[in-house]
Amino acid sequence: MVSHKIQQRVSDVCKKQRKFFLAGHTRELSFRVAALQRLENSIVKHRDDILDALTADLAKPNVEAYVAEYHFLLEEIRLMKKSLKQWMKPRKVSSPFYMQPCSSELRREPYGVTLIMAPWNYPIQLALSPLIAAVSAGNTVVLKPSEMSPVSEALITEIVVDVFPPEQVVVMTGGKEVADALLDYKFDFIFFTGSTVIGKIVAQKAAVNLAPCVLELGGKCPALVDKTADLKVAAIRILTGKFFNGGQTCFAPDFIAVHESVYDDLLTEIQQVMDDVMWYGEMAHVINIQHFNRLEKLLQKGQPVIQQGEDDAESLVLAPRVVTGVSWNDEIMMEEIFGPILPVVTYRSDAELVTRLQGYGSPLALYLFSKDEVFIEKMLSAIRSGGVCINDTMKQGAHLKLPFGGVGESGYGRYRGEAGVNAFSYERAVVRRPLWSPDIFDPRPPYGDKIKWMKRFLK
Repeated sequence: MVSHKIQQRVSDVCKKQRKFFLAGHTRELSFRVAALQRLENSIVKHRDDILDALTADLAKPNVEAYVAEYHFLLEEIRLMKKSLKQWMKPRKVSSPFYMQPCSSELRREPYGVTLIMAPWNYPIQLALSPLIAAVSAGNTVVLKPSEMSPVSEALITEIVVDVFPPEQVVVMTGGKEVADALLDYKFDFIFFTGSTVIGKIVAQKAAVNLAPCVLELGGKCPALVDKTADLKVAAIRILTGKFFNGGQTCFAPDFIAVHESVYDDLLTEIQQVMDDVMWYGEMAHVINIQHFNRLEKLLQKGQPVIQQGEDDAESLVLAPRVVTGVSWNDEIMMEEIFGPILPVVTYRSDAELVTRLQGYGSPLALYLFSKDEVFIEKMLSAIRSGGVCINDTMKQGAHLKLPFGGVGESGYGRYRGEAGVNAFSYERAVVRRPLWSPDIFDPRPPYGDKIKWMKRFLK
């Protein structure tokens, strides 16, 4: 049950933002670019604070934090500042002859008062990246960071207060009660990143208010290794993608499906990589004890593993491991893992592989390791996914000129760069006709023999 005090606070904040939006303050391109510049300056000023916050919340290595959260945001802001004027230009389209003289165009218009709900795994990036898109598109924003990463949550609040007036952007902190109050309010647009379970609740709440939304979810993203693959390359690139951020990435490889003829050879390469590259002690820890316990329950006693180090519940350190001897029906293959555990299953034929994978629904990412273009195209056609990366992992999710998002069970909607501006705005059709012009087709009665004219010319 949401308290009246929290409901009133949400209402007060959103009413002020709606008044600000309707007054047209966010519409000017110069206003948006100035806000982006202030945000860039604040992020640069808080560089070390960002790294420290991510260390405190996730023990995230500074290299990973710098690349994936700090610098990534600067790159996106700079792309927006450089390209926003071009992206926001009205787009001319041709008009039918029977409307002439006439001009027609499409304009990108902001939705209005928007809600962004961010997760804990990339707490800075996944809060501020959609914020950058929302502000660039001309919206006001209520931002709800994850309470599970409290140091990052506090820093995000500090940055937003430093950059924006509350009429434009405000942070609302808290747990489930605050989230429920926000979802009960009638926002013009909702952007959610998180689990599929919560994503379904968000979609239901948005539907009640007819609010469009973007859902960035996840799923079991497969890494497929066929018998033609370069196994050495596959091993290092799959493990690198998997163990980045401690496996807590929504589009990380969730499991490997390898052709049975090269299974042993792939495990040999994986063992070599695990011997050569020390992730243990250089990897983000699990976010909290609840997730730690959930991950441990996925592991069967006595199941063979290739592992570095030992688990330490007190420090929330789960040893990175590749689990072998896994069946498609094992519990570990039933849900998204979201941690440093990588199971390996085998397949005999392409047909079997397709049948197995289609049973998981549509993941956020599909990874293909193969030299066989026939196999690659077959998998691209048969397996639906939000994005694809061939002979590598994760790159499609870090490319600001490519849209990022899911399909089906992994969500819907796209963002990053121009796709983000498009997500937080809608296309408005504008048709303009001169007052002096008669209508070629006058759609008023009496119709007389107009139907003969229509049959002749409107075929």
